[in-house]
Amino acid sequence: MKVSINWLKEYVNIDDNYKILEDSFNLMSQEVESLYKLVDASHLVVGHVLTCEKHPQADKLNITTVNIGEEETLQIICGAPNVAAGQKVIVALVGAVLPGDFKIKKAKIRGIESVGMICSLDELGMKEFDPEEKGIYVLDSEALPGSDPLACLYLDDYVLDLDLTANRPDLLSMEGVAYDVACMLNKDITLKTHDYDYVKKENNLKVFTDTNKCSAYYGQIIRNVTVKESPAWLKSRLLAAGIRPISNVVDITNYVLIEYGQPLHAFDYDKLGSDTIIVRTAEENEVLVTLDDQERKLEKDDVVITNGKKAVALAGVMGGLETEVDSNTKTILLESAIFDPVSVRKTSKRLDLKSEASTRFEKGLDPNKVRKAMDYATELFVKLADGEVYGKPSYFDNTDKSSTEIILTLEKLNQVSGYEFQISQVEEILDRLRFDYKSNNKQFVIKVPTRRQNVYGYQDIIEEIVRIFGYDLIPATIPCTPTSGYLTKKQKLRRKVREYFVNLGFDETITYSLVTDEEVTQFDKEELSQVTIMNPINIARKTLRHSILPSLISVLQYNKKRKTNDLCLFELGRQYTEESETELLSGLMYGVYSASQWQGIKQTTDFYLVKGILEELLEILKITDYEIVKTTHKIDSMHPGIHADLLIKGEYIGFLGKLHPEVEHKNSINKTFVFELSFDKLVEYNDTEIEMTEIPRFPSVQRDLAIIIDKDIPVSELVAEVRKAGKKQLKTIDIFDLYLGENLGENKKSVALSLEFRSNEKTLETQEVDVAINRILKQLETTLNANLR
Repeated sequence: MKVSINWLKEYVNIDDNYKILEDSFNLMSQEVESLYKLVDASHLVVGHVLTCEKHPQADKLNITTVNIGEEETLQIICGAPNVAAGQKVIVALVGAVLPGDFKIKKAKIRGIESVGMICSLDELGMKEFDPEEKGIYVLDSEALPGSDPLACLYLDDYVLDLDLTANRPDLLSMEGVAYDVACMLNKDITLKTHDYDYVKKENNLKVFTDTNKCSAYYGQIIRNVTVKESPAWLKSRLLAAGIRPISNVVDITNYVLIEYGQPLHAFDYDKLGSDTIIVRTAEENEVLVTLDDQERKLEKDDVVITNGKKAVALAGVMGGLETEVDSNTKTILLESAIFDPVSVRKTSKRLDLKSEASTRFEKGLDPNKVRKAMDYATELFVKLADGEVYGKPSYFDNTDKSSTEIILTLEKLNQVSGYEFQISQVEEILDRLRFDYKSNNKQFVIKVPTRRQNVYGYQDIIEEIVRIFGYDLIPATIPCTPTSGYLTKKQKLRRKVREYFVNLGFDETITYSLVTDEEVTQFDKEELSQVTIMNPINIARKTLRHSILPSLISVLQYNKKRKTNDLCLFELGRQYTEESETELLSGLMYGVYSASQWQGIKQTTDFYLVKGILEELLEILKITDYEIVKTTHKIDSMHPGIHADLLIKGEYIGFLGKLHPEVEHKNSINKTFVFELSFDKLVEYNDTEIEMTEIPRFPSVQRDLAIIIDKDIPVSELVAEVRKAGKKQLKTIDIFDLYLGENLGENKKSVALSLEFRSNEKTLETQEVDVAINRILKQLETTLNANLR
């Protein structure tokens, strides 16, 4: 919000030391982005051109004699085509600095001295004040030589540029800013009243609504309007507010918008073709050509203004081209209304039509300003456009104009703020805020005016009191609550998992949660619901993912194109469905995992390497009751023969394996192995208790066995049977060889096991270990038909 200081002074008597005002905003209200002069120029005076003659050495230059007051004259060479004797002009004296750090010096132009410069508005950075200007700007004949030309044009102003937050829509108007300034500086505020005469003729306009998205609509007919240029004071105010002047009709509506924060719109009544206004929602595929000459295809949630038959404006966003005010307009229909903020925002965003009006509609309007803004605009149309007001406005108004009542106790205020406020201090601040209130027994019943749409709870009242009192005056105190933080079980495990994979040489990724429709189901083992963005910025970022693996494959592709051929990636991310949001641990391994060039050793990624990394992770997480088994379901993107499931206590946790050859070919990769586990389940099954075990006092005995079993029997089943038969004395089982050969027999395999036996009570004798070995062999023969090789 750009605030004109001169305009603000009409409401509040503020000092010329604007730094105080800037500091007050920064400490008590909103951040000030900048405080600057509307025209950044110095040493300017009004000059009276006494003579104007052609330069003898240049056809396009003129030698002028200019009176700058008190009978002081300057010789100035000017190249403007419209300079002439008798004009009142803007003169930049020697030493003046114009916008762009352009300094004026004495100069000789084609041998003749020139002292100063006759300026155009463009050279002062104010081209939009008079877009038709061609050459220098000619002031009114009443301007006094030697006086300030910026004051003559009402451009001698400062602008306070506020960076507003979303919770202060009241500061989107000059009156709202004035209330805040008067409160902060503890000064009086002078409010404006408006009056105008109207012709006592019948007003035939009828206004209706067919939608609850328009709570108030006022329409005023103004006839015999003269469309012309706005006066200088009005144009300067709009320029200070960052709005380009156009014509008196448009400028008046914009001026009142900035003054009161209430958007207005003027229709050419003769082009309307009806004396009826109906507000309704748009019909499906209805079309409207807006003021920017763009054909807009409307949707059924858009609100439109109609003449009873067809749409003539897009409510709260932009008017229609068909009823645009032009230089031939004689009768206007002035509109002041309140439309649904959500509807305006959706329409504005979808059509990319952001404006000063739509911004204010989106944040909510003061229902008590709708009629007041119309009355002020009507008064200005009478004064500045020679308009005649026919009758009183036609309207419907279903808005609630009552104040919001909020109860706040002194105890609650002191508890939340951390400061012991006194009743007198609170009353003084409420008076400065101009909130009506009643106090009784340390309780305040406060009535918040409708201009403060952002204040609707006791928390907001506390914020108002504290900011006006001064945040810097609230003493710093140590919090009463414990300040030492801690990590949850899940956070600790995240750190442990990250540390584990990073130590193994993996790189952690953080990828987009939004993927394409094709990628979202690529690794689903069953049908899952999808969460889709209604209005995606990018079609490739449309749906929330079910799996992280498609994103990891994209990262692999990106790195391969940049000659990185060996890659290990992992990511902790989320899976999204309509029903739930869960956390996943996913990884991808490609190429050589580790190598020693000197020793000539190279370990290439394969299924067993991935399996071993996950088994080591489960051991670190103290998860022992798990199985890695051949998958029983199909995932289209996984290799059907190199694909296993991880189960913990029989519950499915995730999968690991090789990508399907078709997926690899499509992505120009090969021999790519992946895994994806439910991190939430790993947290659930993690044993957080730390158990202390006694250091063994007795030596262990190691025995190696080579067992022949059927090829179809999983090694895990063999190990389980050995552990079962070995009982407590069997401490560890390691698999160190797998052999497939012709001499074993048809469909047989040999698995070599290293067994470690130890007792916590004594040194085991050979005979005791032999008994355990025989018991194991007998168990294997009985259950698995296995034999000792």
